[in-house]
Amino acid sequence: MTLVPFSRTQVLRRYRTVLQVLSRYGFGYLADHLGLSRLRAGTGPDSGAAGGRGERLRRAFEELGPTFVKLGQMLSTRNDLLPPDIVAGLEKLQDQVAPFSFPQVLAVLEQQLGTPLDQRFAQFEPEPVAAASLGQVHFAVLQDGTPVAVKIQRPGVPEQVELDLQVLQGLAVTAAARTHWGRDYDLPAVAREFAAMIRGELDYIAEGHNAERFAAHFAGDDTVRFPAVHWEHTAGRVLTLERVGGLRVTDRAALQAAGLDPAAVAARLAGALFRMVLRDGFFHADPHPGNLFVTPEGVLIFVDLGMVGELSATMRENVVDYVVGTVMRDSDQVVEALLRMGVSRQAGRTTELRRAVERLQQRYGHTPLGQVEFSTALREVLGVARRFAITMPTGYMVLLKAMTTLESVARQIDPGATLIGLAAPHAELVLKTRFKPERFLAQAGRDLLDAGRFTLRIPRQVSRVLTQMEEGEWRLGLDHTGLEPALHRLSAIANRLAIAILLASLIIGTALISSGDEGSFLQDYPIADIGFIMIGAVGLWLVVSILRSGRS
Repeated sequence: MTLVPFSRTQVLRRYRTVLQVLSRYGFGYLADHLGLSRLRAGTGPDSGAAGGRGERLRRAFEELGPTFVKLGQMLSTRNDLLPPDIVAGLEKLQDQVAPFSFPQVLAVLEQQLGTPLDQRFAQFEPEPVAAASLGQVHFAVLQDGTPVAVKIQRPGVPEQVELDLQVLQGLAVTAAARTHWGRDYDLPAVAREFAAMIRGELDYIAEGHNAERFAAHFAGDDTVRFPAVHWEHTAGRVLTLERVGGLRVTDRAALQAAGLDPAAVAARLAGALFRMVLRDGFFHADPHPGNLFVTPEGVLIFVDLGMVGELSATMRENVVDYVVGTVMRDSDQVVEALLRMGVSRQAGRTTELRRAVERLQQRYGHTPLGQVEFSTALREVLGVARRFAITMPTGYMVLLKAMTTLESVARQIDPGATLIGLAAPHAELVLKTRFKPERFLAQAGRDLLDAGRFTLRIPRQVSRVLTQMEEGEWRLGLDHTGLEPALHRLSAIANRLAIAILLASLIIGTALISSGDEGSFLQDYPIADIGFIMIGAVGLWLVVSILRSGRS
């Protein structure tokens, strides 16, 4: 869908609305810091300013609509950027809203699919089974009798999101230009990452491809399933999926009644997510209970695949090092992994950082690893990272949020479960894989090949340099550092010497003229007086000009 460009009036009106709502909840000082106080003019009393700032920001975001609800959910993962009280408030954001009407559902369906509803579906339930800020889900039956779940995007949401993204990007750029915290945390980059995330959630074609990618990664594993996509009934704002059913994964009583062991279900869930992260680098970023089901046969089903995370091979290696360092209680490895994962704005504090991590590990030194809560330990580690100005890329923070959610779900299934305990077997497997002889041989082979290529390039490079020297084309560039103070001082000395020579010359010349013979024709003119005036004027001018140039 092509969006109509927004007028300046529309953008300014939304700026004003956003800043006024934030001001009403006690965050007007943000507009003042950004130099945008005029846009919040006319704001009434701080009627929403009661409560802690995390709670107030949550209410403000809910009032501002779906874009800000999603922004709050993303910011709730940024323990490295925000203090704990704000993160705790944003974690309570509700993404459940009143459903939109069935006539609106029909309008979106027929506009997106290009045909009337009854030509696509034999049956379509008018009441949604779930409704959120971006869309809602209806059960239906295709003409061939296949039961499906149809996800329809809320009318007007794409336009509202794009307008809000334009406002958020403008606020981020202004903050980076006018505040140190905007520059330190690179808020324009955070805004771009958020824009990419929410646009991905609005693209139902992309969500369908996510489902197929997950299914391909778990092909041959009959313990994990993902819903199939009905592409002929799918468009950018309508997603038709296989209707999958099962027990709610956190319903312990139903699991036990079906003969399933809750502890085994929790371990299977953790194993599936660890495989996504450590093996594939592509994972479900929102594994909350509403997105997870299990069949009576014990098959785990993931749904709602619009929010995903992705890690490069290097990022996965860093995650493995962090997890292994945590399990092995190796503070050096944890610190090195943190520094590789994040961007540090304070160099030279590695020793202090290591001591802080060691203090954290000593706190848990007498607690069995299986009883350490990952979410608590993670908050404390990220608190240390924030204190040492280490900012994590969004990909890592999405992963850590997913891991925290996973631990919460696992504990609801099996109260004795902890993520660190569930991760230990996978960490051991990763270590065994990492230190396999064939892996070392493969790496040695790659290193040897790189060395061979480098060696073959040396003769050509040496020949090229010698030819340039022979033909007089070779240039040696030198770049000095640390000489500026000496050059500055030398320039000041030269300036003072010039003043002294010039003034001495003027004084001597004027004195000779004033002491000349009385019969000289110059005796009729006040040469001495004019000379001394010139001496004073020129001397003063030179002194002032040198002082202004900073070379005194």
